[in-house]
Formats: sequence, structure tokens, C-alpha cells
Amino acid sequence: MSHALSLPREVGRYDGGLPGPLFVAVGGLHGNEPAGIEATERVLARLHAARVPMRGRFVGLRGNLAALARNQRFIERDLNRLWTQADLHGLVLDPAHADGPDEAELRGLVQTFHELFQEAVGGLLPEEVILLDLHSTSGPSTPFLCMADTLQNRRVAFALSVPVILGLEEALEGTLLDFMSEAGHIAMAFEGGAHDGPETVRCHEAAIWCGLLAGGLLEEEAHDFEAERRLLARLAKEAPSIVEVLYRHGTRLGDGFSMEPGWVNFQAVQRGQRLALDAAGAIDAPLEGRLLLPRYQALGDDGFFISRDVRPIWLGVSSFVRRLGVERLLPLLPGVARVDGSWRQLRVDRRKARFGVRQIFHLFGYRRFKEDPGGFVFVRRPDNSEEPLRRRP
Repeated sequence: MSHALSLPREVGRYDGGLPGPLFVAVGGLHGNEPAGIEATERVLARLHAARVPMRGRFVGLRGNLAALARNQRFIERDLNRLWTQADLHGLVLDPAHADGPDEAELRGLVQTFHELFQEAVGGLLPEEVILLDLHSTSGPSTPFLCMADTLQNRRVAFALSVPVILGLEEALEGTLLDFMSEAGHIAMAFEGGAHDGPETVRCHEAAIWCGLLAGGLLEEEAHDFEAERRLLARLAKEAPSIVEVLYRHGTRLGDGFSMEPGWVNFQAVQRGQRLALDAAGAIDAPLEGRLLLPRYQALGDDGFFISRDVRPIWLGVSSFVRRLGVERLLPLLPGVARVDGSWRQLRVDRRKARFGVRQIFHLFGYRRFKEDPGGFVFVRRPDNSEEPLRRRP
């Protein structure tokens, strides 16, 4: 990847000339994580060589070209934290020559997505858009997947046979996953293992194949999907099937953050257990749970996360109540009101809130959470690309 700057944004594409979904795999959004690009190249080569029948279109993209050329996470700003309203609006207000190196990559990707979404697939616009954002970790890890908890995301995500992390979008702002989810598209971030892990590229391959099948682009007989599922299940067999993020330890440039050696993804931690150090001293776990994404690299503003296991039965319950549309009745509850008439945002009066409020709202798909002077504000993700375009009473 030393010549990444001379490479095109698009890795390649494949379709069978039939209408269907647009499936986009992005690799190298962080420049020190090129495994997803190599995996995409392998899948595309196989599809072209075998002339595999496909509905819709599969497109592979390279993320941060400048950072890929240097094999570092980013140049000045993390590209996977720039998908905020402020930064995206800045692309409209400011000329391209004023962009920093990472903002220039953001502009290039936004333009690429806009063009892809408008391109006909088999003579029609894409039935839906599916994003698979491919990443790797700085420390040892089993493969896993992050998603916003929408019903359409679940349809694809749980077909990949790896642990699913919920709530990461509550802890992080400005991710590509956040941007795509807000637009109502199916969007997942897949972590395939350590940057230099012996099976990381192969994990990314398997995730792409399984995603193409779950997304309805390929049929079961088009590939040996059972082998892909077995690989992912084998590598993830010791990890829980679903976890929810409870805590994020953020870091700042120059704070001297350093993880204690030996921590790995999904490892159990006890409250008070030593996890890391920084210039202020020891950093102990503030609560019991499972450690996620311990940072063993210099760049980045996420030190680690702590999560807890989620029983699958609760996802079944939430699917049932969401399909019934019960969330429309929430504003009728005491202390609950819409925010500025929005059907996606609800405020809960802190004086009337009781224990378990967040868990209850999570059941109904309200995952984002913040506090303001009026109480607790919950935001629900759109479940398809038409929802952001309309307002419901």
C-alpha cells in the first residue's frame, strides 16, 4: 500500500446486470488498516473469474488514501470521526483547496457515495444501500461487528456469525457508520482481528461473502458460504454473541495514555482493576464488564470501552414491540414528550424518570442518549432510507 495515493478511490466493482441492492465495502478508512482492501480485491477477483450471478452491485472503496500511503491511522484528524454535521457542512461552505489532508479524503468519499447512490443498477436505482466498513484492531481480537440497532441492520449483521456490539454509536460521534445509519441505510462496521493478524484478511473476505448473501445479492449456491460461516464462528467461539457498550475512556493527545500489557477484546474486568496509565496516574475500571478495543497504538482518542453481555431474548422482545409500532405510544407516557415535534427524538423529564429508563427506551430502538436542561433525550435511528425524508405524528 506504499503507493496508495496513486491508486483510485474505487478498488473495483461487480454486478450481474440485474436490479438489486448496492453493497459497498470500505477498507482503509484508517490508513494502518489495509486488510479490508486486500480482502475486497480477493472477493472481486473470485466474482469476475467465476462470473457469479448477482442481483445488484458490489463496489469496493479505499478510505484514507493519504494515510494509507504512510501506513498510519490518519494524517491530522481521524477520518472516522469527521462525519459530523459540522464537518460535512464545512465541505459546502469552504473551497476544496482549504481542506486539510483528512478533510480532503472526507470530501472525496462523500462525492463518491453521492455518485454511487445515483447510478442505475440493472436500469433502476439501488433497492437499498448496504455498507460494510472494514477495520482491524491494534491488539489481539476475535472478529466482531458494530451496528446501530435497527431491524434492517439486524437482518444482515446476525448472518455474519460473529459477536455483535450495540451502543458503540452512543459513545462515538462522527463515524462513517453513524453517517450511513442516519441516512437510513444498512450499515455495519466489521473488525476482522489484529492489524497484522494471520487470519485478518481472510476474516474480512468471509464477512464480505456472508454480507453479500444476507443482503440478497447472491444465492446460497453461488459460493461455499458454509466454509465462511465456519471460519468466523471458529474464531469467535469464545466471545459472547451480543454485548452493549456501557463506558468509554477517551484520551487526549499528549496525555501519556498507555494500556497495561496483555489485555484483549471481550476479556472480563472487575471494578477497580488496573487497565491503563496516563500522566495523571493509574486508570482503573470504573465498573464490571467486558473490555473492548484496548488501544495499543499511538494515534486515536479511544483508550478502551467496557461492555456487558446482552441476552438474545431481549432482542427478540424489542423486535416484536417495534414491528407492532408500539414506540408511537411513548409520548403518551407521563414525562415523555417529542423534541421539536420530531418523531425520532423524545425527552424524558428527569424528575419522573425511574431506574431502567435507558433499557426500556433501548427496547424501542432509541439508542442515542444525551442530557439537556429539560431531561434525558433519546434518539431513534431511521429503519430505512425513506424515514429521514418524512415526519410522522
